[in-house]
Amino acid sequence: MTILDDLLARRLYLGVTGLSRAGKTVFITSLIHNLLRADAAASVCPLRNFDPFDDGRLIGAVLRHDANATIPEFPYAQAVKTLTGEDPRWPEPTRGISRIRVDIRYRRTGEGLTSAAATRLGLTEGVLQLEIVDYPGEWLVDLPMLSQTFETWSEAMLKQAREGSRAALSGDWLAFMEGRASDSAHDEEWAEQAATLYADYLHACADKGLRFLQPGRFLNPADLRGAAVLRFCPMPGASGTTPAAGTLHEAFRTKFRDYQEKVVRTFYSRHFAGLDRQIVLVDALTALNEGPEVFADMSTALSSVLHSFRHGSNTPLSWLTGRRISKVLFAATKADHVIRGDRLHLENLTRRMLHVLDETNAIKVAAGIDVAAIAAIRCTEDTRRADNGREILLGRRPGDDADTPLEPGAIPLDFPPDWDAFRYRYWDFQPHPDSSWRHGGFPNIRMPEVLNYLIGEDMR
Repeated sequence: MTILDDLLARRLYLGVTGLSRAGKTVFITSLIHNLLRADAAASVCPLRNFDPFDDGRLIGAVLRHDANATIPEFPYAQAVKTLTGEDPRWPEPTRGISRIRVDIRYRRTGEGLTSAAATRLGLTEGVLQLEIVDYPGEWLVDLPMLSQTFETWSEAMLKQAREGSRAALSGDWLAFMEGRASDSAHDEEWAEQAATLYADYLHACADKGLRFLQPGRFLNPADLRGAAVLRFCPMPGASGTTPAAGTLHEAFRTKFRDYQEKVVRTFYSRHFAGLDRQIVLVDALTALNEGPEVFADMSTALSSVLHSFRHGSNTPLSWLTGRRISKVLFAATKADHVIRGDRLHLENLTRRMLHVLDETNAIKVAAGIDVAAIAAIRCTEDTRRADNGREILLGRRPGDDADTPLEPGAIPLDFPPDWDAFRYRYWDFQPHPDSSWRHGGFPNIRMPEVLNYLIGEDMR
């Protein structure tokens, strides 16, 4: 790349997040791998329908390993190796923040001021520097905490811990908390044990598929593992009055405020002040599989985030609705886990869910927000039953040595789902042992259209 190329290059920051098991690692790996392995001469290419590729303007892409010296790099090479080995498996999810940059070279169209000016200078080729910022969706659920006091947050979390299946999971932590009053003298060792029991409770909830879990760093502490700022938890008996100095209540309230400012607010201002685009991955199928409580909990987690989608400079998600981020995509993942006729229903269910939860109508009125049903790596084939012609899937379940024809459950047509009408059952599938994936890219559903939406206009 020449100095002039670098000066005229467009730098684009793409945030990628999703609640646990939504497929964030697979999405990023597929996006990068397909850009790197695009081959117009191939009979089948996973970038077909990506406009710059179809127009013959995509020249190629390269990874840049020198872009982020102090932030962990997304483990792209290891993920590809895991997915394309002799015994292919889904890669391990990333646990904290990571970044990776791809430089995409393309032929300019001459449209737009920058492209027209560059073309007049004889620069018919351009470079898009795509910086992907990967972060856990659990940290996104922390955003509503910024508008809460320690006391109101404690009350809400304690009420939640005593309801449904959480009541059995929170027993050890709640019993420990009842053993000491909030106005007792602060004891750091006791506080650490209380926080550990609370974290154990959150992990048990996550194992059952529950997703509305705060604070998110208790699940994915990353560089804060063992830090004093995580030695707090919701406290029974914490009233709205100012706590006495030296008490457990005062210490936990102080650490809650430190968590708000030094973890949540600082994290987002440091890593997301400059985001241009955002994709939020939503795994509605797993939640449907687990039943009404888990599905309602996932909806609550999304709702808690959507409450922050308010226009203005002083809201927790102003970085997402402000001028810098021009496009947000909510992607319903694992579209290959349902039959072809249900993929539009999956997209519509996700759209309907977001609109129902979006009490402020921010999504309805905002420009640059869309919904799509995708499969970043397709691991099933569409087929039909021989006896009645009904659509079914052909795929490999965990532990199987060969593909199996399977008929998944139907997708509910409305939100909330009618739990009495259907049994929502969707199978887990493993990636195929296909050696062509390493050199030819990953088969997918609608990933080229995702690229068109997120970066297409920046490659003119």
